[in-house]
Amino acid sequence: MGLEIFNGFPQQRLSDKQKGKQWRRKCVDFADSRGSTLNSSPVRKSFLHKKINYDLWNMKLHTDDIQYVLNPNKLKANFIPDNLQHYPTINPKLNVLRGEALARVFDWHVVITNPNAISEIENAKRDAVYQSLQSLIQSQSISEEDYQKRLTEQNDFFQYQYQDMREVRANELLKHYSKEYDFRELFDNQGIMDAMIVKEEIYLNDIIGGEPYVERVDPMKLRVFRSGNSNRIEDADMIVYEDYKSIGWVRDTYYDVLTAKDHAYLDKVETGGVDGDTDIWDDRNAYMTDTHLGDTMVSNPHFFSSLLNNVDYTTTMLPYDGEGNVRVLRVYWKSARKIKKIKYYDYETGEEEYKFMPQTYIADKTRGEEEEIFWVNEAWEGTKIGTEIYVNIRPRPVQYFSMSNPSRCHFGIIGQLYNIGSTNSPSLVDTLKPYAYLYDATFDKLYKLIESNLGKLTVLDLSFKPDSWTTEKWMYFAKVNHLAVKNSFNEGKKGAATGKLAGALNNNSTGVVDASVTQEIQYNIQLLDWLETTMGKACGISPQREGQISNRETVGGVERATLQSSHITEWLFAQHDSLKKRELECFLETAKIALKGRKKKFEYLTSDGSRRIMEIDGDEFAECDYGLVVDNAQGTQALAQKLETLAQAGLQNQMINFSTMMKLYSTESIAEKIRMIENSERRMQEQQEEIRQQQMQMQQQQIQAEAEQKQLEMEQRDIQNQRDNDTRILVAKIQAQANIDSSVARASGFTETPIQPLTDKERADLLQRTREFDEKNKLEHEKLQLEREKIKSQERIAKHRDATSVKKGS
Repeated sequence: MGLEIFNGFPQQRLSDKQKGKQWRRKCVDFADSRGSTLNSSPVRKSFLHKKINYDLWNMKLHTDDIQYVLNPNKLKANFIPDNLQHYPTINPKLNVLRGEALARVFDWHVVITNPNAISEIENAKRDAVYQSLQSLIQSQSISEEDYQKRLTEQNDFFQYQYQDMREVRANELLKHYSKEYDFRELFDNQGIMDAMIVKEEIYLNDIIGGEPYVERVDPMKLRVFRSGNSNRIEDADMIVYEDYKSIGWVRDTYYDVLTAKDHAYLDKVETGGVDGDTDIWDDRNAYMTDTHLGDTMVSNPHFFSSLLNNVDYTTTMLPYDGEGNVRVLRVYWKSARKIKKIKYYDYETGEEEYKFMPQTYIADKTRGEEEEIFWVNEAWEGTKIGTEIYVNIRPRPVQYFSMSNPSRCHFGIIGQLYNIGSTNSPSLVDTLKPYAYLYDATFDKLYKLIESNLGKLTVLDLSFKPDSWTTEKWMYFAKVNHLAVKNSFNEGKKGAATGKLAGALNNNSTGVVDASVTQEIQYNIQLLDWLETTMGKACGISPQREGQISNRETVGGVERATLQSSHITEWLFAQHDSLKKRELECFLETAKIALKGRKKKFEYLTSDGSRRIMEIDGDEFAECDYGLVVDNAQGTQALAQKLETLAQAGLQNQMINFSTMMKLYSTESIAEKIRMIENSERRMQEQQEEIRQQQMQMQQQQIQAEAEQKQLEMEQRDIQNQRDNDTRILVAKIQAQANIDSSVARASGFTETPIQPLTDKERADLLQRTREFDEKNKLEHEKLQLEREKIKSQERIAKHRDATSVKKGS
């Protein structure tokens, strides 16, 4: 069938002149007539299979699909109701994985990969290291300790933080577009759901309005041809992307290539007057209905093979839908292009060198050039809008080629099939679908059992009822008054039974009839619990991972169960991250071509919240090849999960400060977080060392102040003792003089007279001595007080400095 699909496809190995307007339209019309409903990839699921899975996620059931799973033997007994209610047993499992994808770390960093640019970076880095060391050596006023410190800082900078300006610009540019297009929402919220539902995840890169553009592609709207058994969409030879778009979207996207005739056609579509035909206004999803695709399942134990292989090669998607949207058919295919490989000789070394040139290049044989012709692949694109508009039928502006292989290219459509090798493996929804259908059927049966459960029934013999009572009156007394009223002789009074039934009436009643089906109800409830548990085991999501934790479980047991469960689904995240890496690299290549020939200026926020302006020269940016280095290993994920606890412990132990802890949550780069913590630890150690030095200095000052205070006290005591001694000596002298005068008087025969008071001169002399001592004592006391105030002031300053240092450190 593969040969029949491309039967009639235009010849591709033609010269550029032969690929004219008619040839280009034939390529697009071929995809329009044969490619819009076909799926030739042996490793992709059919369109109907994907629709069933998406509808199951959206709470819609396909009856024939349920019949195939629950009635594989095709029994005629219709035990599956047509109006079966679906219960979202699959959705919580998928939401758990989606939430984990949003919480996972995807730490990427843009690096330059082309050899010439790497050599330039090495030379620039070597010059920067040399200049830094030279300036450090020439610093004469720096101490040995500061010299070693600055040397260590420079080593860390050049080893971990140094970046070429081109890499800096590429990183900031990708961060800018990641916020503009919300890559996290695009990849980890939408794309991963496609991977789990239909095991495909696809993105389209393009240039719209001179800006790089990326969008998620609905796997149901994309057709892939001649991709072999590859699980990468970009390996296909032809891709058809078909969707309905609004008239406004068409004008926004193709405003620069639409002609006046094209705008007139769109006006007719917008007003519903195309060709005057009203039958074309049909349901936009007509191509999805049973009439076009059929709803008959094929023979396969649990999963469905491609149904579309039996569909005729005719388009079923209408050019317009009933809401005024127009069909936009985008076709991508690999054509052949002739190039020349020119061999020439270097002027200086004389060595042979090669270069690739277009087919119009003429080799200069006088300079020793020799040519060799090759046919290589070239990516083409074309868009058909409605039935009359053809735009952008041309080689792709971005070829996404390889420097080592000029023939290797793709269309900028990056996609991943979540399978192994050439197997058409099931998606996560495919794995859980049989259990979900059985759950719905069991729940429906349980509901009907509950509805038919009558419990215990009382047998009412109407002969017991009083003759004048109605049945409703008897039921009233039974329910309200709990009385079963009866008249045993009511029937015994009649006819031949008169007097004969009275003794046998008690034997006519069977009492209570048990109409309860509680055992069946309990059995179905247990079956529902078993199905939920089995679904968790089938997809690898344990109850602990969903938050269903028993009060008897230990913390270690819950962590172990969650860890083991994460190992089962790690393959999904590994392939998802690999696709994200390829997509971001492709987006960078698209940005190179989009920005070439102009400058891009944008504002961005750094990790600390500051605003900066970045200007990128498009020509300089396009000169390099870029790649992504991604760190998403298991250890990185574990570190990211425990970072909050570790940061809290570091804050309590004063190893990091509060500002650093806040910055840790403002960046997603693990490497940047490690650098932040290292710098914070270094600053905290320096502050602690400074505080320790200040404390030692304070202790020394306090010891010195205490010694000075003791010295002053000793001097004060000496002065006091000296004053007391002088006073005693003066008093002793006065007393001795008085005694001498008394003795002389007695020896001379004078009568004893009282001791005369001190003369004015003696009194003045004593007062002067006392005053001088008081002044000296006062001065010494004031000096001592000043020294004490000085010591206390130094202590207050030191305590304030310590408090300020501790506050800054926290």
